[in-house]
Amino acid sequence: MKKAVCSGYYGFDNFGDDAVLKVLVDNFSSKYDLTVFSSNPDKTSRLYDVSSIYSFDYLKVITALLKCDVLISGGGSLLQDVTSVKSLLYYCGLIFLAGIFRKEIIIFAQGMGPFNSLFSKFFVKFVLKFAKIITVRDDASFELLKKWGLSPVLVCDPVFNIQIPMVYKNSAVGIQLRDFVGVDDNFLKSIANVINENFSDKEVVIFSFQDSKDLKICEHFNTFLNANATIKHNLSIDEYITEISQLEYLFAMRFHAVLVALKAGVKVLPISYDKKVSELAKEVEVPYVTLDDYEHLSDLVFELKNQNVNKNKELLNLKHLDFNIFDI
Repeated sequence: MKKAVCSGYYGFDNFGDDAVLKVLVDNFSSKYDLTVFSSNPDKTSRLYDVSSIYSFDYLKVITALLKCDVLISGGGSLLQDVTSVKSLLYYCGLIFLAGIFRKEIIIFAQGMGPFNSLFSKFFVKFVLKFAKIITVRDDASFELLKKWGLSPVLVCDPVFNIQIPMVYKNSAVGIQLRDFVGVDDNFLKSIANVINENFSDKEVVIFSFQDSKDLKICEHFNTFLNANATIKHNLSIDEYITEISQLEYLFAMRFHAVLVALKAGVKVLPISYDKKVSELAKEVEVPYVTLDDYEHLSDLVFELKNQNVNKNKELLNLKHLDFNIFDI
């Protein structure tokens, strides 16, 4: 069996990236002996039953690259310099080293950019020429790489492949929030008022998907509710998916929270802080609000309560990432 190493934003207790890793491991473990670069290798190894190396133990990382047959880079938005130039150099550096070592390279369901500097664009374009298979998860990334003279394959987000458990609905309302520009007291109070006025008879559950960015906002939001909600955090991927699947309603910011809820037959009101969230909402024809346009939030409650969850599930189940395209 070939050996493959996987690099990504793994081990940071971020639901979306860990869900991507779960799908990756579930589908690649039969093809490859996997080693995952992680910021928390002990936890990653325990949860996913794979070998894991600390992402920034450079000697071990380089040794693993030398001994492997394949580098799987992704998924997620790794190749961008808005969050950090340092992280861009790290992920590009791994691709560059794998190319120098003549390893097969898979770019796995990534989003490209945005880029603030010409150097970033040049370096990404340069290292991607080493890749044998480049898959991207959005149209903009696909068009950009085609413009660069590369041959990308457009795929859906890997979490479309996630398995949703059969669970009983508990008639609860879920709120999933993250820290972001525009998530201020006015916005939080608007969400809370809708909950207080329309769902006072239901249990409210607040979800932190990455405690370093979500938990404080979730705790602060709780102070605006008439009755204290339960805050769920630091759960495993399977636990989060089960908890989300049991809900009747969900107000959610993060793309993967919206996706899992829709696949589970939960009535969802997406809160778009990023184009990918609004695009998903448009795809299944559900209303959404943005961080700078939420004045009509209360008007959407009727549509939310009458959402056709079976139609949502059917539309999303048509999308699936075919792992056969990664046969090399």
